[in-house]
Amino acid sequence: MRRPARPGRQLGYAASALALLLVAGGVEASDRVGAAHEATGGSSPPRSLRAFAPDSWWNTPLPADAKQHAHAADILAYLRKGPESGAGCLKLAGVENSHWGTPVYWAKEGDPEFDVSESRHGLPPELDSLRIPRHARPAANNDGTMTVYDLQKGYVVALTDAVYHPKSDTWSASGGSVSYLASNGLDARTGRSDEPRNRGTHRGNNAAVMAVSWDQAQEGEISHVLKIASGPPAADRYIFPMVGSDGHYDGSDPAVPPEGLRLRLKPSLDLEALDLAPDALVIATAIQRYGVYIGDSGGRTALKVENTLAEGRGRLWNVDRNALCGLPFSERYWDVVAESFDPTRDRR
Repeated sequence: MRRPARPGRQLGYAASALALLLVAGGVEASDRVGAAHEATGGSSPPRSLRAFAPDSWWNTPLPADAKQHAHAADILAYLRKGPESGAGCLKLAGVENSHWGTPVYWAKEGDPEFDVSESRHGLPPELDSLRIPRHARPAANNDGTMTVYDLQKGYVVALTDAVYHPKSDTWSASGGSVSYLASNGLDARTGRSDEPRNRGTHRGNNAAVMAVSWDQAQEGEISHVLKIASGPPAADRYIFPMVGSDGHYDGSDPAVPPEGLRLRLKPSLDLEALDLAPDALVIATAIQRYGVYIGDSGGRTALKVENTLAEGRGRLWNVDRNALCGLPFSERYWDVVAESFDPTRDRR
């Protein structure tokens, strides 16, 4: 059902965002983003907002000497040659004519509130009154993904199988997760979250890292780890920061990666010398510095980008889905980080 918009506090959108940044101290945005947001009087959202505490697991770079996985060669061979491995490289999902990107929306005061009905799993209580912009629509694919930021309420929401029902003016979803922006972004079930309301159905994934922001790519910097899906099915086990796995392969096989496993492009690679397209270079640089982690299993090994077409901004990405395939999953290009290594706690 749809709820009428509540009047809320008499804060402008820009002021609300600024208050969140100053009071929480856990959300970081670049000076350029803040300046651009102020220049518009808050009329456009800070799309390049960096969610979560700067020292969170999501935002902490990997040191050059991060401990490596004992079975790195086997895992990379599995990603390169295993079932559904395709070309054995990381694809970009949602570019060219693909609808597999995730649209991102920014709710604000005056947007209607919806009681999002569940079609499969229980949803967090915040989805009983989720503000969703009128123009918002999910990705036109089998996953029906959608991300909604609400800076005034202080959280970002990931939706799966989201559907808008125009006749009843309602929304439904099979899955949803809430992550508070001023927190460390970890799911409460990890036992290491500083926010007990960080919960949902996405097994520890959060909406802020599930797709590459187009605006961040244009600014030339993505300053957090990114989620990827593994084409060859992941193991039926998981490691931190995940709290579950949708993989189904035997977790006792050391070549089959668990969900939560972090990989990165080798620090020694000279990415500037690889003649990558500008957007691909920004993404590759983020992967080199922060890495990617396996958060989904099966289909194809891919990294989702923001679906600007579904958002109504047009097809903005100018990069090939195979733009990173010159960096196949091999020990020449990739490191696999040890399962026990946590950059927020360890130096090696």
